[in-house]
Amino acid sequence: MRSTGTGRSTLLTNLFARLLATRTGGLPTEHSFEVLESRKLLSNSPLPTLADLESPTNTVVRIETNYGDFDIELFNSDAPITVANFLNYVTSGRYDESFFHRSAFSGSTPFVLQGGGFKFDQTTGLEVVQTDAPIIRENTGRLNQARTVAMARTNAIDSATDQFFINYVDNAFLNPTSPNDGYAVFGRVINGWEVVQTIQDLSHPDLTGDARLIGDEASNFGTVPVGATYDAGDGVREEDLVNLVNVEIIKPAGTAGFFTQTINYPEGFRSGSSIESITLSNSNSASASYQVIVHYESGIRDVVVASGTISGTSSLNIELSDFGQAGLNLVRTNSPYSVEVQAAFAESVVAPRPVAATSNRIDFNGATSEDFFNPAATSGTTPMRTWDLPRIERNALSREFILYQNLSDQTATLTFTFRTSSGTQTLTRVVDAYRRGGVEVGLLGLPNGVLSARVTSTADVVVALSDWDLPNSGVVATSAYTPAFGVLGTEGGGSTTGGLGLARVEDNFTNTISLYNPGTSVASVTLSFWATGNTNATATTRTVLVQPGARSDFDLTTADLGVASGTNFSVTFSSGTAISAQYTSFDAVGRNAGGKNADGFATAFTTKLSQNAFFAGRLDPTNTAENEVVSILNPFSNPNITFNYTVRFIFSDGTIINGAANTLGASGRIDISTRSLASVISKISSGSQFRTYAIQVFGTGVNSTDSTSAPAAGFVTLSRNDAANGRYVATSGMPSEPGISPIDPVFTVPGPA
Repeated sequence: MRSTGTGRSTLLTNLFARLLATRTGGLPTEHSFEVLESRKLLSNSPLPTLADLESPTNTVVRIETNYGDFDIELFNSDAPITVANFLNYVTSGRYDESFFHRSAFSGSTPFVLQGGGFKFDQTTGLEVVQTDAPIIRENTGRLNQARTVAMARTNAIDSATDQFFINYVDNAFLNPTSPNDGYAVFGRVINGWEVVQTIQDLSHPDLTGDARLIGDEASNFGTVPVGATYDAGDGVREEDLVNLVNVEIIKPAGTAGFFTQTINYPEGFRSGSSIESITLSNSNSASASYQVIVHYESGIRDVVVASGTISGTSSLNIELSDFGQAGLNLVRTNSPYSVEVQAAFAESVVAPRPVAATSNRIDFNGATSEDFFNPAATSGTTPMRTWDLPRIERNALSREFILYQNLSDQTATLTFTFRTSSGTQTLTRVVDAYRRGGVEVGLLGLPNGVLSARVTSTADVVVALSDWDLPNSGVVATSAYTPAFGVLGTEGGGSTTGGLGLARVEDNFTNTISLYNPGTSVASVTLSFWATGNTNATATTRTVLVQPGARSDFDLTTADLGVASGTNFSVTFSSGTAISAQYTSFDAVGRNAGGKNADGFATAFTTKLSQNAFFAGRLDPTNTAENEVVSILNPFSNPNITFNYTVRFIFSDGTIINGAANTLGASGRIDISTRSLASVISKISSGSQFRTYAIQVFGTGVNSTDSTSAPAAGFVTLSRNDAANGRYVATSGMPSEPGISPIDPVFTVPGPA
């Protein structure tokens, strides 16, 4: 590649300057990455510990209410039928968004708090929770003491379905004394009892005559707990009630630890032409329990669609939908959703790496692949409340969707600011706690052309873009060239630096770096292009000026960069003003027409360098037209530092293969084809179940002057191209932790002493 300057990119820096600062009272010589405290990932309350439980094998369920959270230990061994019934309502989402409809007293003595039977929405009114068949009344050997939880029933002994109650006090008269009386205790409140007591202290008026609750179920509302906002003259409102905002398993049975890891991707939709799967990877030696939750845009909000155990150093592929498999019904048809993966390790496992996940989708005859968002890899005070989408293509033959998942237990108001060719337009949307939402850009009346969007929120959210093409009129959809793009937004308001492991210059392609400047001053952005085999730490550079509140595209062409068509390289940017950057690539010839197998991809620039980057790999060894490539750029520019990288392949049976492990010089880059790795191809070819696997990329810089070392995966991109069917995807991976910004002085070449 032709170089236009000898200066090193201000972005590519050296971790060791900061490490060596210990000699003058700086940081310790052993570099450590910031790790998010493991007990902050679920709601706002600390999780219990195993010491709080009667048995470390019991299941624990958290009930989040608008008055706080409390946790229930379930007696799995003593009440197997009752626990299984209760958990079925939990995992199917039927308790979510319900309310406690009964706070009963015997005179002035507290009695029980009861719920699980009803939902109330300000707009749609009262809804009865759909019930399963009644269960038998187990004699669990447990007494109805204060803090215990039991199933409610009718006068018939074996009639319990969905409703449960919490004993405020010891209620001995509820204990089974014969085969035909009593109530089955199946759990106890182990954490947050003060929340239950707060609810107990609320007023509990008779609402059997309330106009909004009148009906066949009115007799159930004689002692409804309500807050201070309740006004009898106005009638009951949703905010007056004690709402069960979220009911969720926080510790699975048999695992001596809690769900402390949560990752998300907001795009999901099952149609008559879609195929969707997620690939999980566990790079830890210890096994992990997992549950996959889909959050729907409407109807029942949360459903656990898959759960189980993923062994240490293994991967797992979970099919969510496939229009060709009639019996695959994990998700609802034509109901948009997001996907959340939670993982739990035994408490004895210290600082486990995250269980990673990748979304793989085919629809509209296009393919997308994107790694899940890892909230634990963010830093700053409110990074998940600002998101940028630098490139959205709006035209008559495209369908663009901005998808978002509310990660909080509060209603979120989102503001969308679109930068178009004709100026700025704004839009607001409200999304309830833990709900998924979406905006179809084509329905907003925005002008055609390329635009950008900034999304701000009053609560934590995750945002992504999904862009699908449609065929020209008269062209059969299944044979049309309709490229698809799926990309996570850039969180936290952009960065002054960033990088990408792979970009390409190809004739007749649109290869574009899209830059969005949300600031109030002009951004002077330096793009540095790093060639394979670059041994002198030099780069071809270009400068792009982006006006305040505007966007700009830099098109990569063979003529401008002076390289042959098909050349791969890495790109970094540096800017005096925080910006967001995205790379988009697709064949510009024959788009929306028939008779061509091709696709496109988009991926955001990496702005933090973590210790590990995780990807979902897949390859059919019999399809010679398919290729998978891992591209790595060494982030260290100090010639005294050797960058040691490893590309690790993790298979479903626990097999680990370090497919590539080598060194790169300062600012060096490399493309590693999976097909070139004989041991990996041998494993993939040994069984169809091994055609899907996980890839972990990690690296370490070693300073030859003093032998200090520092971990960083580098700028990494995974790309996969199948020339036979046109599928083409690329992603920058899921980071393991917040990592270090490339602007940090720890990356710069040390100056004179």
